[in-house]
Amino acid sequence: MDKDNIYVLRDIDCFMSVTEAIREQGLTLENRIIEKKVIESNYYLSKQLNVPLATKLFYLCRVRYVEGIAQSIEKTYVEYSKVEGLEEYDLGNTSFYGLLLKEYGIQVYETQEELLLVEAKREEKRLLGLEGKCEILLNRGTSYVSKNDHEPFEYFEMSSLPSFYRYRSVSEIWVKNQSMYNWWTASKRKFRMDSFKSEIV
Repeated sequence: MDKDNIYVLRDIDCFMSVTEAIREQGLTLENRIIEKKVIESNYYLSKQLNVPLATKLFYLCRVRYVEGIAQSIEKTYVEYSKVEGLEEYDLGNTSFYGLLLKEYGIQVYETQEELLLVEAKREEKRLLGLEGKCEILLNRGTSYVSKNDHEPFEYFEMSSLPSFYRYRSVSEIWVKNQSMYNWWTASKRKFRMDSFKSEIV
């Protein structure tokens, strides 16, 4: 299967783990562990997780192979005191968030993410099978496990082929009066018809 035909559709308005999203679409998934260990936080990670410098963190790096093709490099950082012993678990083909819920009673409720198109570094090109000067999609952010105490639980970075993630947002439009609603509905129908006509010409 061609790389560009393999993708994960993610809804911006609701949270779902990447593992669940991939399997829900009927795609085969293999996670290959590159590293999992306990490290000390540097200045950048301390700022993202709101912890003191040199705080012990659990660090996980794995490459996601979908339909046998390397699609994404995912790095995860969590304060180690919250997940002690996590490095002992098999994190290869297990949902990270599913394991947190099952073994630690920790449930992620929210993520805040930003998307950037960046130039791939040497290590990223090696792991993703890329050559020459090319760009990848960098998705980075923090996750939260409490609706009341809005402290970051996890910092993550996902570096993937630009075609791997597709994002969808569904919004409702509220119209105050009926005449405006009728005009908007008619315009929407016309737009759809014009779009359809342009596609079949």
